[in-house]
Amino acid sequence: MRRSMPRPPRSTASGSAPCDLCAGTRAREVLHKNGYAFLECLGCGLVRADMAPEAFFALNEETFEGSLDHYAAKSYTPKKQRRYDRRLRGLERHRGEGRLCEVGANVGGFLAAARRAGWDAVGVEPVAACAAWAREHENLDVRSTTLQDAAFPEGSFDVVYSNAVLEHLTSPRAVLAEIHRVLRPGGVTLCDTVNWASQTRERLGGDWKLVDPLMHYHLFTPSTLAGLCEAVGLEALELRSHGVRLRPNAAPRLTGAARWIEALR
Repeated sequence: MRRSMPRPPRSTASGSAPCDLCAGTRAREVLHKNGYAFLECLGCGLVRADMAPEAFFALNEETFEGSLDHYAAKSYTPKKQRRYDRRLRGLERHRGEGRLCEVGANVGGFLAAARRAGWDAVGVEPVAACAAWAREHENLDVRSTTLQDAAFPEGSFDVVYSNAVLEHLTSPRAVLAEIHRVLRPGGVTLCDTVNWASQTRERLGGDWKLVDPLMHYHLFTPSTLAGLCEAVGLEALELRSHGVRLRPNAAPRLTGAARWIEALR
């Protein structure tokens, strides 16, 4: 099956906010969904939602507070905990003194696995209800704040970890700069985020639930993510994309032969 060529997005000038990577103010609309658009910077390619940062933050906080029970149930399933265990094994060679910080700890599922593996682990979580759940139900050190406001001493951690966080930030550059500051020399950060340049996005576009300006403020390609890291003094050691979704999230899930036939088309 040959993929049809998409219509080129219209170009537009946006003076509402400078690009977080290159400070450019010219962008083009690349996707429109749920009444809002994603804009791609014409200078560097970084994609952001065309929405006031304050409005986005309020919407995100409301969403996470409303889904607290869902996240609490999901984060502590055996399947999810095994996934966290695998990630921690990959970080073992960077243990150093065993100090780990999770940015956007949510209800603490990853931190619980880290504590079980012997890490001295702390988390920051700006949604107060999520942080409180982690403290009250799992006795985890999750602080109701942002990484910047936590004001950890310089060089506090061997590892800083984040999963599904960078895409929610109105200034990922500022957070990455703070990650650089709180890492010890030679420390590492592992950040898992949405890949705008992925086959899933190219195939599904707005039918992929992760591509939604009401949900995610910034979306990255490998080059824009590496550019942000380098801009704040972090060296991009490895960029890896994993997983491909073939069907929209709302579509029925195929099984057996039908799933393989679709994958081979």
